[in-house]
Amino acid sequence: MIRLAVTGTDTGVGKTVVACGLAAALHRRGLRVAAMKPVETGVSFADPARDGALLARAAGDASTLAITAPIVLSDPVAPLLAARRMGSTVDLAALDAAFERATNGTDAIIVEGAGGLLVPVTERESFDALFARWALDLVIVAANRLGVINHTRLTIAAARAAGLQVRAVVLNGAAPDPGDVSRGDNAALIAELEPDIPTFELPWMADPRDLGRLAEAIERCGVLDAIA
Repeated sequence: MIRLAVTGTDTGVGKTVVACGLAAALHRRGLRVAAMKPVETGVSFADPARDGALLARAAGDASTLAITAPIVLSDPVAPLLAARRMGSTVDLAALDAAFERATNGTDAIIVEGAGGLLVPVTERESFDALFARWALDLVIVAANRLGVINHTRLTIAAARAAGLQVRAVVLNGAAPDPGDVSRGDNAALIAELEPDIPTFELPWMADPRDLGRLAEAIERCGVLDAIA
């Protein structure tokens, strides 16, 4: 079974784009794909445009949002802080139960985190611990811009410290052409410095919610073969 977590070097770097692309591409290959966004902040539960709902559609996952995206917190901040503002805590046992239901009878599971790997879920656990708890391998997503080498390598180091296997790094083209002179060399240098981790580039997409084109882009860039 393919068991993947998708994390980012920061918020807004394209985690959902890559997670949806992987889910849609695996689904197109005929696999039974489950999707999860365990904790989502800054949205309402019934919002059809939220990341958890989009990820489920990409995977062809007909499970209810109570399984694919079980915990929603209204403030757009880290889950620990968002829960505190609501006078509650994130129930890890409930997340474990949703994960078990999501993976039942499937060939692949794609779990998208919130923010970066060390974003706190509870006082004691961040997403690195949650992913390790569920025995997930890691795909790291970063925006292809100046600073990405440092941000990516810091995330790789944190993943290794947590005992997580990094299966791929995906540099996402977050803008059409920002005039950033580092963009053309970032992927090659990360691959040189981290030779055990395949590194890929996903081009900028005008409509990243076009799941068909997104799946094709994921196939073309080569990341799917590295993880499947």
